[in-house]
Amino acid sequence: MPSRISIVSAPLKPALDALLSLRAKTLLAIAATLLGLSFALYGVSSRALLANSMAAEAQDTRRTVQVALNLFRQASSDFNARWTDWSQWDDAYAFVQDGNQEFVRSNLVAQLFDIARIDLAVFAGADGTPVYSTGYDHATKGWAPLPRGIAERLRVGDLLFGRDAPSSAVRGGIVLLPDGPMLLCSQPSVGSSGRGPVAGTVTFGRFLTDAEIKRLTEPAGLSLAVHRLDDPQLPDDFREARAALSDSDPILVHPLGSDRIAGYTVLNDIDGKPALLVRVDNDRAILRMGHDTLRYLVLVTVVVGLVFGGVTLLLLEKLVLYRLARLSREVTEIGGVGDLSARVAMPGTDELSRLTGSINGMLSALEANARRQSQQKAALEQAKAAAERAHERSDRLLLNILPRTIADQLKEHEQLIAEHFEEVTVLFADIADFTPLAARLPPAELVGLLNRMFSSFDQLAEQHGLEKIKTIGDAYMVVGGLPAQRPDHARAIARMAIAMTHTVRQFVGDDGEPFQLRIGINTGPVIAGVIGKKKFSYDLWGDAVNVASRMESSGEPGRIQVSEASHSLLARDFLLEERGLVAIKGKGAMKTYWLIGESTPQ
Repeated sequence: MPSRISIVSAPLKPALDALLSLRAKTLLAIAATLLGLSFALYGVSSRALLANSMAAEAQDTRRTVQVALNLFRQASSDFNARWTDWSQWDDAYAFVQDGNQEFVRSNLVAQLFDIARIDLAVFAGADGTPVYSTGYDHATKGWAPLPRGIAERLRVGDLLFGRDAPSSAVRGGIVLLPDGPMLLCSQPSVGSSGRGPVAGTVTFGRFLTDAEIKRLTEPAGLSLAVHRLDDPQLPDDFREARAALSDSDPILVHPLGSDRIAGYTVLNDIDGKPALLVRVDNDRAILRMGHDTLRYLVLVTVVVGLVFGGVTLLLLEKLVLYRLARLSREVTEIGGVGDLSARVAMPGTDELSRLTGSINGMLSALEANARRQSQQKAALEQAKAAAERAHERSDRLLLNILPRTIADQLKEHEQLIAEHFEEVTVLFADIADFTPLAARLPPAELVGLLNRMFSSFDQLAEQHGLEKIKTIGDAYMVVGGLPAQRPDHARAIARMAIAMTHTVRQFVGDDGEPFQLRIGINTGPVIAGVIGKKKFSYDLWGDAVNVASRMESSGEPGRIQVSEASHSLLARDFLLEERGLVAIKGKGAMKTYWLIGESTPQ
């Protein structure tokens, strides 16, 4: 009886679990649909609504920056117009020619500088000689020297006009001075006729202080910050804006946080060169409105979804879930007692009734299948054990031929395996005077000697974390830095080469003398891959391999010859002796070195 119960319960358990948790799954499906709808709506709406909000916000910020630019242009234009009467005043026209000081006492008084908020006044003759020049200190209400940096610009052709200048010429704009930016206006003195001839130049200047900039922008309600472009202590956001602004995009918009967004632009000086970096701050009301609209839309969707989900769940409970629960109870009872002759009942002609018929048919088939399963189980276990043993043997054989990572790739998929390695170190070793020895030794003794010698080399390769590639006759090839890359590949190869020279001395020939190796080392890029369909092998190709082979063949017994590429990686940790230029087949003269040993730590 217990075996029959397990036979019934195992196949029916997934179905029973599904039936018993159907209410929860239905609720989960409705909740998932609601959440999916909300997220989808949020994703689509946020991309459209927030993108539009941010675009409108950026456009509004650009308009605000343009307003600030217009205010500065208007301020410059107004400043120029303010002094046009002076350039066309006959008294000023006479003053730049005769320097009559009565004009100064009567007109260039402190009240003028205070009321007009000017910091500089210069009257110069047509030859550029100043007739009158002064600065003004509004803090002390007194005269002051000319601002620093302005004197060298007060010459004809720059800020001053000569006799041949057009009578309508105006030179106005921003001038960067050591004491700060100044709004400057220079006009030719042409008298009341306005036609000249030009008798000199009338120049007035006003520093663009923070207070002056605030006065300019306050009517428009702008929050403005201005810095010189050449200021070495620019705030971070101004430095980033300076780097991003260009002639093709003269206005940069950048958020300052969740509540503020800034627009940046450049003001040119009187010479048309970039002089001041202007930042206009805006409140992010448009973006907040977009977020509020989006939250309201999602909230409405969730509320509607909850109502829809509740109604749907109620209908499902009455029409489907109650009947499924009854069917679940009857199937559970049959599985509990293990009575395969029992049947479930569900009146009607709908899908649930047809499902009941299918369950009854399954119960009939289960009894017959139970006997077959017990027989097949024993056969499968025997086959599985045999397959696992065969698989283990094949894995061991494969790992003796190929690196583990390459073997794993071959087992996963049969395709061409080829990789490029930018820098590896290759070692070739050859047993000196082995050919005549091979002619003298019996085959079994020769192969046994090579097997013992190369097995000791294999242990050294494993000890140093290197990859043996192959043996060709009495030659042994090993590489460091692949298939797993490592930064110390050259040092690991060098240590193995030194160890090989010690190990090979343990073996003696038929003359009683220990064997010696010729070893060559080179570093460079290679291509590694598996070739062949049968008896495949993992091999290397590239000029670095050829040079390593030439290092071995052109070396001397008992010594390790190193190329210049490997020398650069070993010079700090190993003792090397320069051999000089050696003729290398296919490469010409190459500088090589003898590897002596590892340096003693200081």
